[in-house]
Amino acid sequence: MKSLKGLPAIQDFFETYAFLIRAIRKSGYAAQVVSGLTEIGGIFAAAYTSLLPVFPEYALYAAGAIAVIGTAVIEVGLRVLLPHTVDAVLYKRFSGLYLPMTIAIWLCTALLLATSGVLSFQNSKEIVKEYMPDAEQLATDQQDSTWNAERASLSALFSQDSAMIAGRYESLIAAEKAAYSGRIQAKRTELSNLRRKESRTGQSYASAKDETRAAIAALEAEGAGKVASLEATRAQELSEARRAYLDGIGAKEKRYLAAVDSVGAINRAAIDERAGKVASYGGGLGYFTIICLFILCAAVTLDRIHRKGSGITETVELSQYDVSPHWWTNLRHAVSERFNYAMQSRITAFADKTPPAPLPTQPTQLYDPTQVSNITIVLKVDPEGDNAEILMQPKRRQIGFNAPSVNNASGQNGNASPPPNATVITQADKNRKNCLHCGQEYRAKVSWQKYCSTQCKDAYHASQHGGQSFNPGAYHSTKKGKP
Repeated sequence: MKSLKGLPAIQDFFETYAFLIRAIRKSGYAAQVVSGLTEIGGIFAAAYTSLLPVFPEYALYAAGAIAVIGTAVIEVGLRVLLPHTVDAVLYKRFSGLYLPMTIAIWLCTALLLATSGVLSFQNSKEIVKEYMPDAEQLATDQQDSTWNAERASLSALFSQDSAMIAGRYESLIAAEKAAYSGRIQAKRTELSNLRRKESRTGQSYASAKDETRAAIAALEAEGAGKVASLEATRAQELSEARRAYLDGIGAKEKRYLAAVDSVGAINRAAIDERAGKVASYGGGLGYFTIICLFILCAAVTLDRIHRKGSGITETVELSQYDVSPHWWTNLRHAVSERFNYAMQSRITAFADKTPPAPLPTQPTQLYDPTQVSNITIVLKVDPEGDNAEILMQPKRRQIGFNAPSVNNASGQNGNASPPPNATVITQADKNRKNCLHCGQEYRAKVSWQKYCSTQCKDAYHASQHGGQSFNPGAYHSTKKGKP
């Protein structure tokens, strides 16, 4: 199908705006490219975010394909529908079947314009954010190293002071204990001397011993007090040293946190500055994409107005391919017919190679009088005699393997022997008759059979009824009294 344009009927109008319309048409294509680029980025980001948790290996390619297809649907749809939207107004297509087509075209165009505008505007910030360099972030490595060094130095100083205080007081406590231990030992020696003196002289020194014991107890108590005082002093100095250590650590930590906060404030300021630029540039790009949409609409509108004002007509030229079935349909039918032909040919060849079924075998005779053992024998005596008939019943075969012999001459079987001149007539001879139509002898299957075959029966009926063939249904109906 081809779209053919005619020559302008109003040459003056055409020439006045020809170069302007060509420039506007190019700007419309450029605006559509800008809009498409912003749309494809937004569609790709949304599709990639959705597909990444489900298909991490193929999310990139699938998102790219979805973005390309979605953008093509929007932009190609706008390029096709916008001219028809403008033509509906220019040519007043609001009556008859033109009205529903016009409404449908306007709705689709509005939907595509809204989708394109929303995607372009919202994705503009994302595009700017993606391509704008990240804010420079200052590291706190120097502050961290300084803080760690100062904390290690204070910890080492505190450990050294604590060890020195503890060692000094350990020496003082040991000296006090040694001094009091000597004095107490001297008093105990004095007490021992008093005891030996009592035993030697026989006199009592109870008062002196009590005083000595009291002196020993007083020395022990005084020594314990001295040691306790030294230990309390040691604990107090250790506590003061720890307090000084914690105060130093606190001061160092405050300076470290202040330095870190200053670095963080600088980093946050850089981030805020970048965010402001992203919002500013992204908003500008978003509004620019909206302007591009307006340029596209204006370009299409002016182009259609120029064509109508110039009297340029468009005709559609059909070809055989436009009215013929699609190539895919023809291909599908051709493949289907070729497959059916191949299968039917193979089935036919297989069937031709199959031998025919054998003819039916000779059916077994269900009843043959000559094969029956129970035969009734009628003996007819010579007519010159008494015309008497002798009926002989056949003898029954004995059950078992050794049947006893029968002496017919002696008459032990109870039947009389036929005379020599008797004629034996079997049941098979009684069933022989002559056909009522052709006269040929035949063996009757039933006693009332009159014809040798069905053909003779039909022929005899026709000869008796004016050539009318025999109809068994009509015959039985007549006999039963039915019409």
